[in-house]
Parts: sequence; C-alpha cells; structure tokens
Amino acid sequence: MNPDNVDLKNPLSLEVILKDHLDNTVACSQKLSKLFANIEEPDPYIAEIKALEEKGDRLTADAYCALELLDYSEFIPMTEQFVQRLDDIVDGINNTARLIDICRPRKIEDSACEILSTLVSMIARLNVEITQYPANDLASVKACREELKMNEENADLIYHNWRRKQYRVLVLPLVDEANWTEILGLLEQTTDAAYHAAVLLERKTRYRQRQYPESVPHSL
Repeated sequence: MNPDNVDLKNPLSLEVILKDHLDNTVACSQKLSKLFANIEEPDPYIAEIKALEEKGDRLTADAYCALELLDYSEFIPMTEQFVQRLDDIVDGINNTARLIDICRPRKIEDSACEILSTLVSMIARLNVEITQYPANDLASVKACREELKMNEENADLIYHNWRRKQYRVLVLPLVDEANWTEILGLLEQTTDAAYHAAVLLERKTRYRQRQYPESVPHSL
C-alpha cells in the first residue's frame, strides 16, 4: 500500500485530511488579516479564529487516527511532524488573536502587518503544494521550501529591526512595547512553523520517490 494513502474504506483519507487542514489554515490566516483591518471591533474575528483553531485541532486528531491505519515506516514520524507543524501554524494565529483580545491595542503596528502578510503568503504557497499531495513534484516542493525560507528570514529581520528601533528610539510607551514585542514574536514564530512544514513536505516527497520510483515524473 502506498504510505501516502489510507485504506479507502476509511471515509477520511490522509490526503483529504491534509488538504482540509491547509484550507482551514488559509481561512484562519485570512480572518487574522481581517482582524488587523478591523482592530476597533475585533470580537467577531477573534471568535471566528478560535472556531477555526478548534477545527484545526479536530483535523490534527483525524490525521493521527489515519496514520494508525498504516504499517510503521519512516513515513509515519515525518507525517506526524508535518501535521504538528500545521497545528502550530493555526495555534500561532489563534494565540495572536487572543493576545490582541487581552491587550486591546488602538492601532496595529506596521511591522505586525508586514509579518502577517508574509505569513499569509507562506500559507497560501503551502496550500498550492498540498493540492498536489501525495503526488508532489520534487522540484516544485524544493522551490516552495526555498521560497518559504526567504520569507521566514524576512519575517525575522522585520521583527529584529522593530525591536532595535524600540530600544534605540523608544517609539512606544513601555506597556505597548511589551505587548507588541509579544505579538510580533508570536507571528515570527508562526512563520518558522510554516517554513518547517515545507521542509517536512520536501522530506516526505523524497521518501515517496525513493520508495515508489515508478511514480516519479520522467522530467525528474
């Protein structure tokens, strides 16, 4: 049995679960963007993000159940780690919304918008790749991983520059600075999770091609 597929008698195959998980993650990131754009009235968006995070938890549990149907191989721990990274992304978005609920900032920092925009694009790029799962093209997955690495490094630079500016110029009051340091830090960590999801997807693709070389496109 191809390790990228669960018994079709199971109504939730692994590939369907992962695609649903990425679709849910895209929706969650879009809701956070709307929250940032409507910071004066954040409550509906905070609630919607929480509901999507709970859906992500259910999909994570479904993925682990699907993996239990497979014979043990190197594929199992790689996929578990991949699913955990997807869960980390949704958790990071939800935790950002929860922090905004606690802090109630009057305006959104431009650097936070930049990191969020980077994160949204990373999630969208991952979603493009997962639509091809499990028959991903290795060259495409590698390009995705390289693109997300650059995105992650850019997010880290934005966060570093924002903190350096605060320490040197004292732009914000101390309480606001502490709040935004935590919020921006969460967003930056979430871009790390998205990048590591791409790394694991590349590893899974290489594994599939080693185990099932007949499925590799001739162009490779």
